[in-house]
Amino acid sequence: VVWNPWEKKAKTMADFGDEEYKQTLCVDAAAAERPITLRPGEEWTGRLELSAVPSTNCSDHLDQPGIM
Repeated sequence: VVWNPWEKKAKTMADFGDEEYKQTLCVDAAAAERPITLRPGEEWTGRLELSAVPSTNCSDHLDQPGIM
């Protein structure tokens, strides 16, 4: 799951600066295609692998009006 708290939510988070959402990308592991149901005492282990790849999309453009 990839998410960002955005402006309104960021302002309600005590440990998060009001403007930090502009430089934040949250990546959380999730079992989205098939829900996993566990009975008492059962265990499940998941794995998340992340890779960084070069991109022509630069976050510097987010603060510049008119640039996409």
